[in-house]
Amino acid sequence: MPSMTRSNKTARKERRDAMEQRVIVATEELVREGESFAELSVEQLASAAGISRSTFYVHFEDKGDLARRMTKGVIAELEGVSNDWWSTADRADREQLRTAVNAIINVYQRRGAAFTTVSQAAAYDTTVAEELRGLMQRLIVATKEAIELGQAAGVMRPVEPKETAAVLTWMIERVGHQLLRQTDPSSHVKIADTLTDVIWSTLYRV
Repeated sequence: MPSMTRSNKTARKERRDAMEQRVIVATEELVREGESFAELSVEQLASAAGISRSTFYVHFEDKGDLARRMTKGVIAELEGVSNDWWSTADRADREQLRTAVNAIINVYQRRGAAFTTVSQAAAYDTTVAEELRGLMQRLIVATKEAIELGQAAGVMRPVEPKETAAVLTWMIERVGHQLLRQTDPSSHVKIADTLTDVIWSTLYRV
């Protein structure tokens, strides 16, 4: 009986997760096609996902809840790829840094519509804005700790970890959101090289 209960709970969670992802994918597609998230109705979002309005509200409190979950998702992806550099920041490995920067750019390329949605929602929904700030702060703290790791190993310059981490994190966010979506993908390699140069020269002694 206990195992059956756990199995049922797992199945329900999988169905909830699948439905949430279905709505998120549909929302990103609408925004990618030029729709403004602020102007989209719940009915439009539900219709694009192939569900009813009532089903939407079973899974989301409102549009703000949808935007908050999208925020958590894209920031989690950025955390995942950034960790490759955070965990090796004390090795002064430029190629490792370049690989991490390229992975971050790939997240912005794939999830560009999600970032646009979050940005639009944060402009008028204070709860989304607070969620975004909180999650960005988590990225800043992780970057600060990576800088401290590099400084302890003697491979990084004596910059202020907290302030430098904040500047670099928000710089990457602006480049990802504003520059990458407005340029031809063929130029993204150069953007990755430039970001790598900026971060490397700011932090490392070598």
